[in-house]
Amino acid sequence: MISVIIPYKVFDEYVKECLGGFSRINFKDFELILLPDKKTIEPEGLKVIETNGGIPSTKRNTGVENANGDIYAFIDSDAYPHKDWLKNAVKYLKREDVGGIGGPNLIPKGANLWEKVSDDVLSMFIGGGKSSITCKVDNRVQEVVEMPGCNLIVKKKYFKKFDPDLFCSEDTKLCFDIRKQGKKIIYAPDVIVYHHRRNSFYRHLKQMFLYGRDIAFFTRKNFSLDLLYYSILSLWVLGLIISGILSYFSEILRLIYFGVILFYLIIVLISSVLQNIKRSFLVFVMIILTHIFYGVGYLYGLVTRIKS
Repeated sequence: MISVIIPYKVFDEYVKECLGGFSRINFKDFELILLPDKKTIEPEGLKVIETNGGIPSTKRNTGVENANGDIYAFIDSDAYPHKDWLKNAVKYLKREDVGGIGGPNLIPKGANLWEKVSDDVLSMFIGGGKSSITCKVDNRVQEVVEMPGCNLIVKKKYFKKFDPDLFCSEDTKLCFDIRKQGKKIIYAPDVIVYHHRRNSFYRHLKQMFLYGRDIAFFTRKNFSLDLLYYSILSLWVLGLIISGILSYFSEILRLIYFGVILFYLIIVLISSVLQNIKRSFLVFVMIILTHIFYGVGYLYGLVTRIKS
C-alpha cells in the first residue's frame, strides 16, 4: 500500500493535471491524500484534508499522519507521474538496504520559454550541481545523497518528520535522516515524474534564493563536513566581493581578479552554448544569476533567525 501525498494551496490547473496523471497510473494499491489550504472543488472520493495554510513540510507531515500506507510517495502539485512511477519504484524498495528512492523530474511538454531556460540551467552540473541528475535521465541506478520532494518515495519505517522550519530543504534533511539510519537513497532512471519549472525569470531566481537560505538553515542545525559542499556558491559570492575590494589597491590583484572572472564567464558561455544554442544567451545569464542568488541566499540564511 502506497500513500501519495500532495500539498498545495488551491485546486488549479496544475493539480488537475497531477490528478489526471494518477488516473492513468499502472498501479492499483495506492491512496491519494490531498492537502489544500481550504477544501474547494476537489473531485469526489479522494481524501482531502484542509491545512489552513502552512508550508509544504508541515502539510506533508499532516498527510503522513493521515496515511494508511507502508510507503509514502511525495510529489508536488505542479508535477504528474509517469504511468509506471509507483510500479517501478516498488521493485527497488524491495531491497533491504534502500530507505528511499526517486528519479528524474522531467520538464513536461508545452512548457513555456522560461521553464525551458530554468530546466536548461538545473539539468547542467554547472547550474544544478549534484542535483542536476534529477532533472534528466541518467541510465545508471545509483546511490545519491538526496532526492527532491517532487519525486521522493520512502519506506514508512525510516521516515522522520519533515522539519517544519524549512520551506525548501525539508527533503534534503529527510534524506540525510534516512542515510543516518544506514539506509540508501537511490536514483532510478525509470522512476519518472514530469515537473513544471518556475515559469518566469523572477520566480526561478526567488526559488534559488530560498534554496540557498534554507540549506544554510539546515546546515546550521545539522552541521557536518559533508554539508560544506552546499556553501561553495556563497564562498564564490564572498570571494567576488572581497577580492573586488582588494583589487582596488593592487594592480596585480586587479589583473588576477578580472582574469578569474573572465575564465568563469568563458566556462559558463561554453556550457550554455553546448546545452542549447538557441537559448544560450538566456541560459548564460540565468546561470550567473542562479549562482549569485543561491550564494546570497545561503549567506542570508547563515545570519538570520529561522522563523518557526
